[in-house]
Amino acid sequence: MVFEDAAVDDVRDELCALDGVLVWVNPIQDGANRSNVDALLTEAAARGIWVSAHPTMILKLGTKEVLFTTRSIGWGVDTDLYRTPEELAQRFAPWLGERGRLVLKQGRGNGGNGVWRVELTDPNAASGPEARVRVFDARSKDGSFETTTLGAFMTGCADYFSWSGCLVAQAFQERLAEGMIRCYLSHDEVVGFCHQWPQGLLDADELRPSAVRSAMVGPDAQPYQRLRDQMQAEWVPWMKELLGLDRDALPVIWDADFLYGPKTGAGEDTYVLCEVNVSAVWPFPPMAAATIAAAALARTRDFKRLREAASAEQAVPATPFDSP
Repeated sequence: MVFEDAAVDDVRDELCALDGVLVWVNPIQDGANRSNVDALLTEAAARGIWVSAHPTMILKLGTKEVLFTTRSIGWGVDTDLYRTPEELAQRFAPWLGERGRLVLKQGRGNGGNGVWRVELTDPNAASGPEARVRVFDARSKDGSFETTTLGAFMTGCADYFSWSGCLVAQAFQERLAEGMIRCYLSHDEVVGFCHQWPQGLLDADELRPSAVRSAMVGPDAQPYQRLRDQMQAEWVPWMKELLGLDRDALPVIWDADFLYGPKTGAGEDTYVLCEVNVSAVWPFPPMAAATIAAAALARTRDFKRLREAASAEQAVPATPFDSP
């Protein structure tokens, strides 16, 4: 079923006839956001309809804030969180002065919208409002950047707080040109991978030919076994504990995007979480379809049984406590 903001009542009527709904709606699309669809899905879930991903789950797991909340997990790096323009102005500039360049991300977005690489044009200059910075927009694919003052850039970020709720800064990963690994999961089980090549925050001389394509592979693909083991045995269990989630609360399809971190002394790769996608995880590896379908069916049946049990209980007249 198709959603649009002008047809909320029609979509509500369709939802009420369903036992479950698996949702793909981007956080931001063509000038609109998820505020109306999230309210509708929350209402549907309150009626006993299974929803994945539930809007509450998106706020816990599917925003950039999760990078800060889970920074103590092995996938984390130095990360800071700003909930107001004042916090951004107070803390981002000094940290940029220490690091020279950082990545800044709005809390809710997609397609590179609201993701920037920010770096001082003179690493030795003071990082005050008048400092000159180069700003790379992740939506750009040609290595271009804008040169402005740090103060002007931070002022321009103010509007992002109203929708996305926060901005998150992370240390820039020097191996970005080696690509990004998208790890797909159903609940807490890894179901596939895709090695992608984001171009938006790279220098022009690091860009890859446009002919490079990303292939989706299954969970047993050899290059990613170390990442799979870490996800299933360490990181996802730790994440569930930190966020107070159980297995069934996790979406039936979601993904975690990783950049390559520094190699270990033994020459092994490390991985840095750069995003979790929950709102619109499509496409996903075709070999994962059966697992996702089975999980969605099982959760829908669980919710239907609970709904029917609650309905039956309400239909039985209450018996007074003092009855024989």
